[in-house]
Amino acid sequence: MAGDKKAGSAMHLGAGALSGVTSCVLLQPFDLLKTRIQQSHAQSATSPTKNPVVKAIRSVITTEGVLGLWRGTVPSLLRNAPGTSLYFYFLNHTKNMCLAMENRISGNIPRTKLSSMSNMAVGASSRAMAGFLLMPGTLLKVHCESSLYKYAGIMGAAKEIWRSGGLRGFFVGAVPTAIRDAPYAGLYMLMYEAIKSKERDFALKRSVDLAETTITMVAGVLAGLSASYLTQPFDLVKTRMQLRPIEYPTVLQSFAKILREESFVGFFRGISLRVLRKGIQASLVFTLYEWVVRANTQKKSAAEASARV
Repeated sequence: MAGDKKAGSAMHLGAGALSGVTSCVLLQPFDLLKTRIQQSHAQSATSPTKNPVVKAIRSVITTEGVLGLWRGTVPSLLRNAPGTSLYFYFLNHTKNMCLAMENRISGNIPRTKLSSMSNMAVGASSRAMAGFLLMPGTLLKVHCESSLYKYAGIMGAAKEIWRSGGLRGFFVGAVPTAIRDAPYAGLYMLMYEAIKSKERDFALKRSVDLAETTITMVAGVLAGLSASYLTQPFDLVKTRMQLRPIEYPTVLQSFAKILREESFVGFFRGISLRVLRKGIQASLVFTLYEWVVRANTQKKSAAEASARV
């Protein structure tokens, strides 16, 4: 029994790592461009280019070449691979715990699926725990992506952050990150499970044969897009606090400064890149993760069936 639990945990960690690495490498340009756009509101005001995304792409390619769009990929991998693994690990365990608790409460009516509120709580708590543990990696990633800093590699960035802020320096922006990630993950899980359920009901009523991969991809995209829009202001505040901590020292002061100088619209700087990235990432990550889990479950079932023969 203990061996099965360990194998199951390792499988969830491995599936999370695979999906995290794949999405990280493919979508790094979106992250870099978003960071460049969010790092300063002054850049767009003096630019003749109306589209800040086009301006950012031209700037990166002109000064750093096409490969410059993948600047910060290594710290992104160092953060996202273990981060996604930990998230799915916590997600699996908290799901099982909540399901067992709901079954105890319901008594004689066993449940196989979590309630909507439980899905939201599971997603939020899992993301918050994983996000806090990987906060130093998040800070290094943003610093390496930004054009405001020029470091001699990851170690150079880590040494400079330690020199200027000590251990606390690696957790700058932790509050807005948690406020962004926990609601995002909670809303995502709530909508993701609800959309999947609606898709299956639709397929059943219309006698349509929908592949499970299609169901998870559509649910992932729609849930990711919706949750991204709702949590965007905290993403901008997090980036400003991490890159310009002297000007943006606290969450409340950052919100007030951005609202005063850039109006409410300023909170949605870089939203198109974040929404596009999150939509694709959520779909890709959950599709890959659930594919690995299903493949492992089918393999295990086949092995058990052959053992009984």
